[in-house]
Amino acid sequence: MNRLEKLTLYSLILLLIWGNMVSGLGAGLACPDWPLCFGQFFPQINFPIFMEHGHRVMGLVVSIFFFLLARRRFKTYLGKHKLIPIIAALLLSVQIILGGLVVIYELETNLTTFHFGNAIVIFLFIYTMCKYEDSKSLSKVFFFSANSGKYLFFLLLIYFQLVMGAYVRHSNAGLACPDFPTCLGYWIPPYLSDTVLYHLTHRMTGYLIFIVTLFFLLFNYTKKNTNQLKRFKKLFVLVIFQIAIGVYVVISKLAFSMTAIHLFVALLILMIALDAIFDENMSTNK
Repeated sequence: MNRLEKLTLYSLILLLIWGNMVSGLGAGLACPDWPLCFGQFFPQINFPIFMEHGHRVMGLVVSIFFFLLARRRFKTYLGKHKLIPIIAALLLSVQIILGGLVVIYELETNLTTFHFGNAIVIFLFIYTMCKYEDSKSLSKVFFFSANSGKYLFFLLLIYFQLVMGAYVRHSNAGLACPDFPTCLGYWIPPYLSDTVLYHLTHRMTGYLIFIVTLFFLLFNYTKKNTNQLKRFKKLFVLVIFQIAIGVYVVISKLAFSMTAIHLFVALLILMIALDAIFDENMSTNK
């Protein structure tokens, strides 16, 4: 990746983590209007306003980097590949509108979750544009091929877990099960309220991701697929680390610094899972 790709990708990761911290600190409405903050671009600053307004300013910076990258890719991509920067630009436009609606509707759970889910899709598009600079390299990748279907399922499972995690947070279900490994002292609570169900779904999906990762690790070991084996060794370690962080997030009563690390590790897992799809296709087409 060259300088522009790195700036775009790394600033987007920072933006996502920053947004996570804004939510964790309860600063999402520190600026009650939009797109300005108390009617000003440079409002009087306290820490909550710094976090919320800083997130908006960072979003503007990322949008500029994205525009430059998308313009470059629109020139270097040919044919149907041009749809990648076009769709990404449309999703970014939707994201900006959603950002305003989230504030206007005072952090409504479904809107904030959709806002996050859309951001992750944009992240996947940007990562793809950063990884493949022209159609010659991108033409070797077939995202929806039969050969990569198993890894596509894995990627979708991780995406669901990310979005579910956002829903758990925004529906205030993060401590619906305040203990671990049980929930309210039970393996299966006798009464499943909505928040308990959301929390348990997030936990169970995490366990499922662990099992699927272990399966692919053993699968690639038996197939002697060196590249994928190395990738899933990294994934296996990251997933174990992610589960440990998730446990600590509950024990620490949602410490915002730990939830930010939780998201960062999830993004690493997401990128490696996407690479598994790319590598599987390129290995097949050599």
